[in-house]
Amino acid sequence: MSTGDGARARSEAAFAREERRGLMVAAGARSAAVVVIIAWLLASSLEQGRALAWVIATAAVFLVTGLAQLWLYRRRQPPPAAPYVFSLIESLALAAVLVMPNPFWAVRVPPALPFRYASFVFFFVLLMQMTFSFRPRLLLWTGLCGAGAWTLAFLWVKGQPGVITDPPFVTDLPTLLGSYFDPNYLSLLKYGNEVIVFLVVSAGLAVLVRRSRSLVAERAEAERERSNLARYFSPKVVDVLAERDQPLGRGRRQAVGVLFADLAGFTTLAESMTPEDVMALLRSFHGRMEDEVFRHGGCLEKFIGDALLATFGVPDTGRRDATDALACARGMLQALESWNRERTAGGAAALRMGVGLHYGPAVLGDIGSARSMAFATVGDTINVASRLQSLTRELPARLVASADLVTAVQREAADPGLLKGLQPRGARGLRGRDHAIEIWAEA
Repeated sequence: MSTGDGARARSEAAFAREERRGLMVAAGARSAAVVVIIAWLLASSLEQGRALAWVIATAAVFLVTGLAQLWLYRRRQPPPAAPYVFSLIESLALAAVLVMPNPFWAVRVPPALPFRYASFVFFFVLLMQMTFSFRPRLLLWTGLCGAGAWTLAFLWVKGQPGVITDPPFVTDLPTLLGSYFDPNYLSLLKYGNEVIVFLVVSAGLAVLVRRSRSLVAERAEAERERSNLARYFSPKVVDVLAERDQPLGRGRRQAVGVLFADLAGFTTLAESMTPEDVMALLRSFHGRMEDEVFRHGGCLEKFIGDALLATFGVPDTGRRDATDALACARGMLQALESWNRERTAGGAAALRMGVGLHYGPAVLGDIGSARSMAFATVGDTINVASRLQSLTRELPARLVASADLVTAVQREAADPGLLKGLQPRGARGLRGRDHAIEIWAEA
């Protein structure tokens, strides 16, 4: 599975969880409302005896279905078809309750009379409940179920003896009024308006929910991408990358500041530690150094065990890339000193770190294969910074910088005081290079 497919699968799984929670909330709220309605009917209804029992029983039907849904949705994997089945059952039950007269009423009610009321609005309550599912198909299905159930009820009433519908080709007002005020009159126009509006609203809500899902998915994808960027770039650089459609593009050559840092004697130290303690130590070290890299606007290229590589002027060059690299190195050394005070106070050994700095041209771009792609900065400048870091053990020194970086810091003139403490050490040969390089070092 590709990265995109995995992200979509996680997004769909998250939506599925929210759909189930929404259905639980809707079912629970509706069940509580039905309980309140039943209590109100018991306290205020004028019906008595079996007529009241019939009213309470019809209300209890929706309480039972609501509780059944609540129980079912609380399960981890409810049947996918369950909401659709409940929607159909409740639509049919609601149509029957609204249209069928109470068999225990003392007075016979004309079968067409319920259609004269605004009873159909109760179907919008079912539609509202399904909106909580955040599922467009379920909303469309609920619209079709409600319209279908009301249509069946209309056809059943229309077939009852004595029921009349809109008289055709009648234009005189007395006849129209006589038909309208007839208790057996069944309005086809009213039924059509109700069903059409209900279908339009359900379709509109389905489109709205679908659009909302798309927006949420896009937002989640953007936040995921931004979070991934934040693991490697400073917040300032993340903002720059997030504003571009194609932030990095093809590989390009530009001048960058490079910092390579490594803990001295870490291999020997790790021999006497458990793997868990080594992991905890590295996490603490990485966290402190990462903070300094990002604080100075750098790009954290990678961790290599107890070493790290950071670049400055990536992805875009700035006015103080060399200065930021040197400032970051000093910040990292100060952070290590502060951490060492904590460690020695707790009885642990102090740690030593060497930092190599260089400034020069490099190539920026994506490397890797189609399955595994990563942004990287490559070139001789990176190798030189690594070799300078190795010199910190030979000199010895805690910081070794190339003359190219020192010259760049002087040229930028952003913070010349950072060069205090660095002393020229002449030309030095580096492993793997034919030509020596002028260096500066600080013990």
